[in-house]
Amino acid sequence: EESGNRGTGESVPNIFRRVAMRRYVWIALMAGLSSCVSHDDLMNLNQGPAFPTAPVDIPRLEPLKIQKGDLLYIQVFSPGEGAAAPFNLLGPEGTASDEASTFKVDENGIVELPGLGPQPLAGLTLAEARDTIKNDLNTYLNDPIVHIRFLDLRFSVLGEVRSPGTITLPEERITIFQALGFAGDLTNYGDRTNILVVRERDGKRAFGNVNIQDRNVFQSPYFYLEPNDLVYVYPTKAKVATVSDQANKVLPWVSAGAVLLNLVIILSRR
Repeated sequence: EESGNRGTGESVPNIFRRVAMRRYVWIALMAGLSSCVSHDDLMNLNQGPAFPTAPVDIPRLEPLKIQKGDLLYIQVFSPGEGAAAPFNLLGPEGTASDEASTFKVDENGIVELPGLGPQPLAGLTLAEARDTIKNDLNTYLNDPIVHIRFLDLRFSVLGEVRSPGTITLPEERITIFQALGFAGDLTNYGDRTNILVVRERDGKRAFGNVNIQDRNVFQSPYFYLEPNDLVYVYPTKAKVATVSDQANKVLPWVSAGAVLLNLVIILSRR
């Protein structure tokens, strides 16, 4: 053993340690390279035909319609003092409040309003619902005013985003880019080419995929979100490799190397 190491002046255990360390460094380097995300993977709107130089018309969106289960704020006003009181629910202080003015559309699409009774509002826009209620109020009030708006405009963003969760809509319609912005944008491992949007409307569930790298995304029927939409950002293959394949490939090498080092150290001490 001494003659075998006389030329290098290095012990057998040290040689094994040095070789094993090089192998570990090589494995870690390969694992890191395999999990890298390219610059193009982090870009939006970088695929497809170039943007037109002239302004283009924004498509007119159909107004949202009231659906079963929606929460609505409905309050009635009239020029005559106290005349509208029978048509509003009063709060603890005897005045109309936001909480007292909240009504839920039942499973039959009906809203029960004080003083008016059942109002079939499901399937109507807010403007149509306002006109329907106002027409019934004309029998009792002069120049009635009806305030109505949605109270439960929410959507959810899950998956590879920085702040997943349920978010309240600041307005009736927002774009997929705005939704992702509210969720803190995608992580570096979010797949920008395959974002799932789940939409429930009129008792049916629809699924759409959005590619925010494609410049044609503005024509997608899922570019504008609707209340209760679910947005899910899939992980890229690099993320999947990071959390599964790399562990499966690297850990056996690490374990085997550790056993080999321990064996060499034990034998060198004898």
